[in-house]
Amino acid sequence: MSIQLILYPQNYEGRYSSVSSPVFNQYVADNVNFNTLLNNAGYDSTASDPSLDAINNATSINAWKRFRSTGGTFASVTMPSRSNANKLELYSANGSTSSSGVYQKVIGLTMGTVYDLSINVTQAGAGGLFIIGTQGNITGSVSTLGGQTLFTALSSATTGTQSVTFTADSTEEIFLLSYQNDNGSTVYIDNISIKESAQQPTYIYTDLNDGQVICDLYEEEDIPLTLSIDDFKNVAEKVQSYSKDFNLPATKRNNKIFTHLFDVTLDIKVNSFLFNPYLKTQCILKQDGYDIFKGYLRLIDIVDQKGEISYNVNLYSDPVALKDILENKKFRDLDFSELEHLYNKTNIKASWYDSTGITLTNPLSVTSNAYSSLLGVNNTTVLKYPFVNWVGDLNVDSNNNPKLESLEDAFRPWINCKYILDSIFDDTPFTYTSKFFDSSAFTDLFMDFNWGSGNAPTTSNVIFNGVYYSGSASNYAPNGSYGNLQLIGNINYVGYDFTTNKITATTDNVQYNINYDYGIRILNVTPNPSYSARWLITRAATGVTQEINLVPIQTVSANQILQYSGTLSEILNNGDTLEAQFYSSWTSTNSIVQDFDVFGSPPAITSEVTINKSILNVTTETLLESMRGDIGQWEYLSSLINMFNLVILKDVNNPSNLIIETYNSIFLPTATSGTSLADRNIVHDWTDKIDISEIKLSPLDLLNRTTFKYENDEDDYSLELYKSVAGRDYGIYEDLGFDNDLSITQGEEEISASPFSTTFIKPLSDYLMNFIVPVIYSEDGKSTESFDNSPRILYKVSASPTNLTGGAEYKIPTQNGVSGEQATQYLRFSHTSGVLSTASDLDLNFGQHQLLCGNTPINNLYQTYYSKYYDELYNPNTKYMNIKVNLNASDINGFEFYDKVMIKNTEYRVNKIEYKPNDLSTVEFILIG
Repeated sequence: MSIQLILYPQNYEGRYSSVSSPVFNQYVADNVNFNTLLNNAGYDSTASDPSLDAINNATSINAWKRFRSTGGTFASVTMPSRSNANKLELYSANGSTSSSGVYQKVIGLTMGTVYDLSINVTQAGAGGLFIIGTQGNITGSVSTLGGQTLFTALSSATTGTQSVTFTADSTEEIFLLSYQNDNGSTVYIDNISIKESAQQPTYIYTDLNDGQVICDLYEEEDIPLTLSIDDFKNVAEKVQSYSKDFNLPATKRNNKIFTHLFDVTLDIKVNSFLFNPYLKTQCILKQDGYDIFKGYLRLIDIVDQKGEISYNVNLYSDPVALKDILENKKFRDLDFSELEHLYNKTNIKASWYDSTGITLTNPLSVTSNAYSSLLGVNNTTVLKYPFVNWVGDLNVDSNNNPKLESLEDAFRPWINCKYILDSIFDDTPFTYTSKFFDSSAFTDLFMDFNWGSGNAPTTSNVIFNGVYYSGSASNYAPNGSYGNLQLIGNINYVGYDFTTNKITATTDNVQYNINYDYGIRILNVTPNPSYSARWLITRAATGVTQEINLVPIQTVSANQILQYSGTLSEILNNGDTLEAQFYSSWTSTNSIVQDFDVFGSPPAITSEVTINKSILNVTTETLLESMRGDIGQWEYLSSLINMFNLVILKDVNNPSNLIIETYNSIFLPTATSGTSLADRNIVHDWTDKIDISEIKLSPLDLLNRTTFKYENDEDDYSLELYKSVAGRDYGIYEDLGFDNDLSITQGEEEISASPFSTTFIKPLSDYLMNFIVPVIYSEDGKSTESFDNSPRILYKVSASPTNLTGGAEYKIPTQNGVSGEQATQYLRFSHTSGVLSTASDLDLNFGQHQLLCGNTPINNLYQTYYSKYYDELYNPNTKYMNIKVNLNASDINGFEFYDKVMIKNTEYRVNKIEYKPNDLSTVEFILIG
């Protein structure tokens, strides 16, 4: 029997080979959009070294923090900020050197690994200096910061990407960027990146292809292995395959591989070419030419026993690597900027058709997940606008048809679930293969990206009042000039400042629709004054002002009462201002006051203005800077695993490729299952290999109850109303195990699709029974409104819009430069794959529920993806069987855990193998009832 243990270079890590390209992780959080930059006020420093002062006194986290000098050795300077184009802006003082910058904790690094640190400058600051630093050793010219020789300087005088390399001293480093200059310039930085360098040191010598080396073993040494699949009782949990620890002799070959680590005088920090026990070392264990294990080697310790030195190691698999990568990442770390588009009726209606899709602001790359060869680079169907009742009670017209006050009442963005999944995988070293994810059962799913209630960039209809009482009014028109009309209220999120009485836009391309009515009184003065009123726009980019809705200067009579009223619709860009003003020609005494009670008494309301702020562009900030940005990427993938009972396996031919399929497809394949593993319905006959002298049978340790549910969205009026009537949550299913009063099973388990909540589907109103829509709104006992709902997942019911029948229609308003219409079509989403639903449709509810819009489908999540699993699990004949089996290398090499084993005409599933070369292996079988 021939045993070979083959190691790869430590920089290999399964990422590249002689025929493949490297894929590297990104270790800087929020490295492109700098979304987290404004989450803290920043650290002000008067110390001689502001950057070191900031690190020491404002603890770094895995997100951006910022600092600036405010005097002392360095001049006072503006705090770093983020531009409208999502660039990092660093400022300098004029005439005296200042210091300002950002820093964050970089996590997940590997000790001894070389990393490339790159900074892309899009606007330079002539003559300035970047001080770049980490705790790791940076190559190139080295200067000091706080006495630490860990930092290097780069010029900020040119645009483009500048890079340095460093070797990580630990798994966490502090990255710091300080901008020092004295000419008042501003530097724009587009992105900051830390990735593994392609130029890693070679730790071991080569005697096979691709840097591999064969270790010396003790003569006739066996290496027992424990090989495990997911525990049959819990498909979603990953169990690691591993070997027991064993010793490798300190031969000349092994000493060269492990670089004589038993020599305590060696220092890995000084010599990065030494074997690093903290790095992953990929390995293959071969027996008689067969691969029986692929994974990693761990050096546990070095043993010196009476002068005989050996390396104590073990082998292990790494099945949770994807979770490790995604667990700390949020949706806001994704980049959806390619989906930017105008938010108007034209794009909303175009999204209803798979043949057209929305028109994007910028062309797509042909490699984009949003690209389709049928639509080209300018359009996509991965973002759609179904009709959803987001606000509850809709207004109606004279014909009792629904009337939308704004587009946002019904149309908010939903993004294709597969597009999201592919975007998540793009930023990992993994790929995936899945016929389930490629099937219409998944590709027709969309997730809502509602921005919630009362936070930009929603359309905000808010009425607020300027109140003045007779005899006490104090807002007079300036003598001989224009002054601002005043208002009071609480609507700052539309950009209204109650001190200056100006509206200031905080983003580009925002439309303000305003209805206004100001009461004006002319005082008892002589001679009669002249009066005027206007709205004034000031463009931030040019300083140009523009008068609109102007009342020309005219003579008015004493004691005259005026109303300045009307409507306006204007598009503002970031920094633009809009203000209502009035004018008096008098130069000595106040003659015109904002005071007249337009609306009657009490109370004496003199002015009323409605400001409607409307988004024109849907951008990555719209989608990810709202509440959806806080969703975890692993949280999203976990919800899909729980909804569809997915199993994730590593591709035996490509360790970085994951096979993701439903449990049924892998373990219960049929000729029509259509999965990537459907062709491998292999049954191994081990009848002649078993040792029948000792067989141990035991029942499975089962739970008494399993509950399948969505997140409970308690503010959803329709879901709570259903619960109060039906006595249970909508979408839930409870599996009662053996469902027998005499059952001895105990315990409960909850399988949750969190963060998703289920969605109630119903007619828009009792008299529009064919107008079937999702309803997602809250109710406080008096009124209904949109709210910060838990995310939802629904089917796109068809590739084209649904037609209303019976003369029904609804009003789409004029908004964002596109005229409205009486519409007779809309895009329909539902938790069922068809509406009106039939018994054969798919249903995203876990269990069966009485529906208002068709028959209840049989194919809900439990019935489709879990029922066969639980039927096997809770069959009284299902049990464990532990038995000795004479397995060889060929058996292990040709076996996969989704295969079945035949023993004396009975089929078994294998749960665990404790493999012993040249001896009987212990196998834990599951006898399927």
